[in-house]
Amino acid sequence: GLPSAALSGTSLSRPRATRPNRPNRPPTASTAYSDNPSSTDEEITIHVCDEAKRVNKDFKCSKSILMNRMKYFESHLQNCQAVEDLEISVHCDVDIFDWLMQYINGEERPRLEVAKVISILISSEFLQMEDLVQECLEFVKDNLERVVMLPLDMNCLNNNLVKKLGEMVTAESLEQVKDPKDRLLSRLYMKKFEELLSEDAKDLNRCVYCNRLFTTSQHEWMVCEKARIFIDFHGNVIAEHVADRNWDINKFLMYVKQQGLTWREIYWKLWGRLVSFNCVSCGSEFVGAELGHCSYHPQEPRFPHGRNTGYYQCCEQKAVRFDTSIQKKGCSARNHVPKNDQLHSREYDLLIKKFSILEEPFGSKAEGKMSLQKILDTYVRNEDDDFESEDEESEVEEIKEEEKKTKNRTKSRTKKHEMNPKKQRVWKLDNLRLKDLNSMKELTNNLTRMRRRKNMKSKAKKK
Repeated sequence: GLPSAALSGTSLSRPRATRPNRPNRPPTASTAYSDNPSSTDEEITIHVCDEAKRVNKDFKCSKSILMNRMKYFESHLQNCQAVEDLEISVHCDVDIFDWLMQYINGEERPRLEVAKVISILISSEFLQMEDLVQECLEFVKDNLERVVMLPLDMNCLNNNLVKKLGEMVTAESLEQVKDPKDRLLSRLYMKKFEELLSEDAKDLNRCVYCNRLFTTSQHEWMVCEKARIFIDFHGNVIAEHVADRNWDINKFLMYVKQQGLTWREIYWKLWGRLVSFNCVSCGSEFVGAELGHCSYHPQEPRFPHGRNTGYYQCCEQKAVRFDTSIQKKGCSARNHVPKNDQLHSREYDLLIKKFSILEEPFGSKAEGKMSLQKILDTYVRNEDDDFESEDEESEVEEIKEEEKKTKNRTKSRTKKHEMNPKKQRVWKLDNLRLKDLNSMKELTNNLTRMRRRKNMKSKAKKK
């Protein structure tokens, strides 16, 4: 639920002597008008009802200050000329509203405190106090670990506030925060990877041939081992990934979450697929998650005399002297060596720190490791099985429907014959003729076979 300090509603109305204010009525907003003109600096009385503490308290504030500093009231007060008959009721923690009044009226602004900052943040957003919202978010960012330790349900922070806070913090700073009850950290990581995938160049796709993930920018240099090969005008071998048109990244991420991974782990696994480096050892570009995929053969290939094809002695993989196809991976692998400028970059330092989370193991090492590629392979298999079962079900339904139509046609024909005895006699006569015809054919065939046997016997005796 909301913290007790959060605003739960306001009402603007004309006071009635016969009916006292009800503090628990639902939030409403209405204005009362008067024909008497008044100054914009007239004071307005605000009745604050604190149901949790069972306290009611009145506050006075200038109309112009209230309209300028709390934009929520602007639409209700801008067309109101007289304030004598105007009454404002606010359901809020008395101490929080007192703090807000000091903030908009006092020359010296009150200081924010960890214990009150969430309640002030929610109330200031409700009252549309943009400057104060920004100050509260800055304070929460600087004191995040202390804030998440508060005995509050952080679900009271709406998605808009969490998104703004997520834009202010870095993934590295979140790694320093301890949130044992996961009150806020997972939601911040969710917003961080939404931010990560928001750029068009980092939109993750799946290849229909090899089932690997790639972004729009990575498509330009990545090679697909299972794609159709063609040669460009410069004689280069081209084999590109082809994006799956039915790919839904959000659906896949929810499947990844169902496998027991935290949003923190999902964030770093995705981050590892988006950053790329250049290897000085093999001369290729690689994604961070595949740092350990610099493949090679520990033994040289052996070629029979005069032949272009041979095999590697270490793994018996086929080897070709002059190969125009895609270069195949070696049977062993070591770490890529990035260029000097990338070796000392922030991204590479972060990659080394988080490599145990985001690593995509090479070859047989992938067994038993919950890697993103392994989860993707399982996900695609399940999707294909579901698709095939849907096809089978639809095919069975079509067969049943066809059988049903055939039965209906047969029934309708039978009814027609039963209703017309003349046609029924003709039909029986046709059946009898058909039986006679079949009998005659069978008799003719038997006679033909007998003649052939007789001829074969007579030829055998003459010899």
